[in-house]
Amino acid sequence: MFFVSVLGLLLAVLVVCDAAATVLHPDSEGLLAGRVRKAVWRSAVLTGTRLPRGGRRILALAGPVILLATFATWILLLTLGLALAVWPMLEEDFSVRPGLEPVGFLDALYFAGGTVPVLGYGDITPLSTGGQLVSLFGAAVGFALFTGMATYAIQVTSGVSKRNQFTLSVHDEARGRGGVTVFTEYLARDGVDQARAYCREWAKSLREVDETVHRYPLVALTYRSSDDEYDPEPALRHVAEVTVAALVAGEREPSLRAAAESLCRALARLQRTIADTYLGRDLARRLTDPRPTEHDRRAVDTVDRMLTARLDGLGSGHGPGRGDGGEHGRAMEMVHLCRIFLEELHEWAHTEAPPQEWETR
Repeated sequence: MFFVSVLGLLLAVLVVCDAAATVLHPDSEGLLAGRVRKAVWRSAVLTGTRLPRGGRRILALAGPVILLATFATWILLLTLGLALAVWPMLEEDFSVRPGLEPVGFLDALYFAGGTVPVLGYGDITPLSTGGQLVSLFGAAVGFALFTGMATYAIQVTSGVSKRNQFTLSVHDEARGRGGVTVFTEYLARDGVDQARAYCREWAKSLREVDETVHRYPLVALTYRSSDDEYDPEPALRHVAEVTVAALVAGEREPSLRAAAESLCRALARLQRTIADTYLGRDLARRLTDPRPTEHDRRAVDTVDRMLTARLDGLGSGHGPGRGDGGEHGRAMEMVHLCRIFLEELHEWAHTEAPPQEWETR
């Protein structure tokens, strides 16, 4: 029976480590928490695909359910671990109220269920030093766990709010237009200096979303809304189009190049972070080694033609000047990265993948 106590304490310690890795570590997720997240998300996606009309509502519930299921799993396993730890000690090391004898595992589970949330009913109390230490350990860990979960839930709201601000900002700026069109109109209307400022602002927003995914992997992309303007996929698609347009324009206008590269790096970093967290190692590896195809080269050529035609059509006198465009190497890599990333992201979320703007021209 001593082995049972050790097994229970070990289980409790593992739960504590999993919770600490998820709640306290700045860019980590416990193994148990990750398994719960994947199981709940897959269940929500499968249910949503079978209920087309209610699919979005099902996905909107996935985030809160993931959080609650993770918390419940931690509490239940911690309670089970403490029950296993005190079970062999009940008869000799604990005082049991008359009428409860003989004691068994259910009584140990009852004691653990009252100790973890720091309730304690007094009908089963520890007498020996060992029993008191185990009880103190269970109560201390339970109190810390409940406090950590409450703090984490509050922080999650703030983190998801930053992501929603980003998606709403992109949605309002796009207004149904493609990212290439949006960026080109910024160039024509406000000039290179303001377009450079827009690139830096978008890069800053992408870094904030990247930090949210790092800090709250449980819910960063699984907390959904029933309104499509909050979805991250359209926002990431629009920013990808803006980034490619900025890279192409940067080859014409050197003063725009640094801001375009900064936006490109921020987007590529966010794509790798999302891939590492949600989409699998294979995609993460492919994102670190882009291999543009002829399809990607034609896409960049299309963006180049759109940029030239749009600026000429708007009669811009302060956009980037004409140039030979070089080989568009960086822009081709970004088109390739965005294409494979968005394909996997839409497949993961089981959402429709609309074509990029350059695929409709």
